[in-house]
Amino acid sequence: MKRYPEYDVPKQSVKDRILSQRPSALVIEGLLVLVAIVVTVGFLSPAAPVEDYRDEVIAELEAIIAAQQAALADATEAAGLLSASAIKDLAWSNLSNEEYRSAAAMYSILIAEGEADVYTYLARGLAYGKLDEHGFAVQDYTTALEMEPDNLMALNNRCWAFSEIGQYDRALADCNQLMSLVPEADYPFLNRGIVNEKMGDMDAALKDYAQWIIRHGSQATTSENLAWMGSMEVPMNDGHVYFFPFSASAGQDIVVTADSVQRDVDADPLLVILGPDGHPLTANDDSGQWWDSYVSFQAPASGQYTAVLTHAGGSHVGKVEVSLDITGDLTIGSDIAIHKREAFTALMAGDYQAAHDSFRQALSLNSRDAEAMNWAGVAHRYMGEYDAALSHISTAMRLDSDYALPYLSRGITYELMGEAAASATDYYRYALRNRTRNFHHRELTGDSQFELTMRQGWVHSIPFHAAAGQTVDIDVETVEPGFVDPLIILIGPENQALIGDDDIARNVYDASIDGFELPSDGQYTLIVSHAEGGSNGTVSVDLDIHKPASAYADGYGGCPNSGH
Repeated sequence: MKRYPEYDVPKQSVKDRILSQRPSALVIEGLLVLVAIVVTVGFLSPAAPVEDYRDEVIAELEAIIAAQQAALADATEAAGLLSASAIKDLAWSNLSNEEYRSAAAMYSILIAEGEADVYTYLARGLAYGKLDEHGFAVQDYTTALEMEPDNLMALNNRCWAFSEIGQYDRALADCNQLMSLVPEADYPFLNRGIVNEKMGDMDAALKDYAQWIIRHGSQATTSENLAWMGSMEVPMNDGHVYFFPFSASAGQDIVVTADSVQRDVDADPLLVILGPDGHPLTANDDSGQWWDSYVSFQAPASGQYTAVLTHAGGSHVGKVEVSLDITGDLTIGSDIAIHKREAFTALMAGDYQAAHDSFRQALSLNSRDAEAMNWAGVAHRYMGEYDAALSHISTAMRLDSDYALPYLSRGITYELMGEAAASATDYYRYALRNRTRNFHHRELTGDSQFELTMRQGWVHSIPFHAAAGQTVDIDVETVEPGFVDPLIILIGPENQALIGDDDIARNVYDASIDGFELPSDGQYTLIVSHAEGGSNGTVSVDLDIHKPASAYADGYGGCPNSGH
């Protein structure tokens, strides 16, 4: 249903939306406007109109009419002597470039000239939907269905348009017809779930949302981090489903939110809460001005709940911040997540001994908890106890071979200890385990400055040739907007990790390798990825290759960078 918006904008009045369009794009054919307005008023008017709101509705509709009529001359001039085919191409170009008012106008001209087919009405309905003028969209989808009664796109989009103007029974009828035509499809369940949620029929909505997740989900990730961190960011992709288990006691108040943190792509999160019996308890698609999700409920029983995060139809790309807040008395006994949450809070506050003690309490309840073991090692590292840190972090690796974070944790520890090769090896292992995409760049020739785009799990490989005794300076910094915590590794000609860097210093997230002397002739590779601090944005890379040290400074040898 929400197939068309790739990103959303803050909700505005109809008048504000109309007046925010570029004047040159405010075009539409006048007679069709008047016909559609009459029908739209019928859709928008409540059964028992309230006088205060009637004037507001009329004023907004008049703003639409005025904007459309004022631009009619522009529409006629733009079409000029163009053929129907050329107007159709221009309309499609406007639609593709998000010039929705202009697109609607061009399609209106085609309709007025008798050159319309079913796709003309579908496209104009799509443009109206983008403008939030869903009453007009309904008319176009209805016309398309008169021409092709089983047109799936028209049924799907009219279901959405009906739900936007409060015609829920008609929206459900379209969704049900869609299901009868394509019983194997997944999106009708999402559409009908959204309509049922808007109607307040949460039981029906939950059943439909569950079917959407079962049918559309293609990649599942389970994480207990949310229960003790309280908030975390996760990348969203098509079909990705996250399961976040947490414990709660009867009567505790629970709030779970999922907010898009990349408004340029604006993922459309969908939250479903599973109760201790594994059945859906409550859910939410959209709340507030954006497509973010918000769920608030009181735990009906003590036990383990699960927050299920996936996406709806608006957009499946982007990063989502999911948060969990539980208030009230915990009555079900000791909880590992409570200890880990307390430990993480202490760690962020700089109370490393308290953090270590709380992680140890969690481990006393489950000695095989790899996360608690790794973070206990991190607490030791912050206290300068490197041997204890290495012991705990290495144990976490053995407990969970798929857990990537300990390689970063141990790499940082080795770097602080001045063991460059061991640090670089762990950094490289972390980047490979954490990667979602590889990018192989052309070979550099000499000193270079350039920028790279970074997203979750991206790994850039940049080759260059150099000779033994030459030194390199490498600086990688995040570029606004966005924020990246760069991680860099230098790979030698024998494919061995030589040196790497995470942060220049504590709370200084840029990465740097200064004056490192290259051990042999051959092709080197600079690996650029990211650590845990941030992964969305752009980084600038500055690589300088210097002549052998003996050529300009007697007795000088490259000094490996400690990075901290």
